[in-house]
Amino acid sequence: MKEIFILKTISLHSTRGVVHMESIGYEPEENAMIEYDARALMEDLPSLYRMCKQAIKQDEEYEQTKYREFEKELAQDFKRKRGRPTR
Repeated sequence: MKEIFILKTISLHSTRGVVHMESIGYEPEENAMIEYDARALMEDLPSLYRMCKQAIKQDEEYEQTKYREFEKELAQDFKRKRGRPTR
C-alpha cells in the first residue's frame, strides 16, 4: 500500500452518495483524488474530530517543550559568573 501525506485539500465536492476530495502533497506524485462513501465518512466524523483535536494538542505541547528546552540551552550557554570579578 502506498502512503501519501496530504498537505492541502484543493477541491471538495459531492455527488450522489460520494464525497470527492482532491488534494496535493509535498511532491507532485503525491497529488491524489480521494472518494469516500458519504455515509461511512459521516459515521467517522466524531472520531476524526477528536483525533484532529488530539493531534493539534500534541503538536502544541511539542512546540512548548521544544522552546522551553531551547531557553534552558541558551541560558546555560550564556550563563556568566555573578558577583565581583576576582583580582
